[in-house]
Amino acid sequence: MMDQIDAKILQLLSMDANATTSSLKKDVALSIPAINKRVKNLKKKGIIKKSTIVTDGTKVGKPILAFVMIIIKSLDKVDKLMEYVNSNPDILECFSVSGEYDYILKVVAKDVETLDQKLLELKKQNNITKSHTLFALSPHKQSYTILP
Repeated sequence: MMDQIDAKILQLLSMDANATTSSLKKDVALSIPAINKRVKNLKKKGIIKKSTIVTDGTKVGKPILAFVMIIIKSLDKVDKLMEYVNSNPDILECFSVSGEYDYILKVVAKDVETLDQKLLELKKQNNITKSHTLFALSPHKQSYTILP
């Protein structure tokens, strides 16, 4: 189980995954070896799954962000859909969901025309019977880490 020190380390790393142990030491009253041991333990337990970067879609040429909800014809085609989703770097996230739709995808594109092409390709290849696309307008909160 995690204690308050582990929670504090997670909070600090969620703000800056590149934070050095020396910088963490300023906010966590432990030695550098003790902090390293705790971070290693958080990784070993699977609490920290990986460290990554967060890019700005506009600055990397993909300013369009959309959420695509889909219904597939047959659940025995899920493997094909997951293969397609996992091979497409512009599909950032995919979740199975409850309710009317089967899956929701988070998709980026350089423009609306490109998104339209991606959606047509997605529908043709994966036996999708219905989709509903929502365009993200302005972000008000984006969190990438679940804190305790």
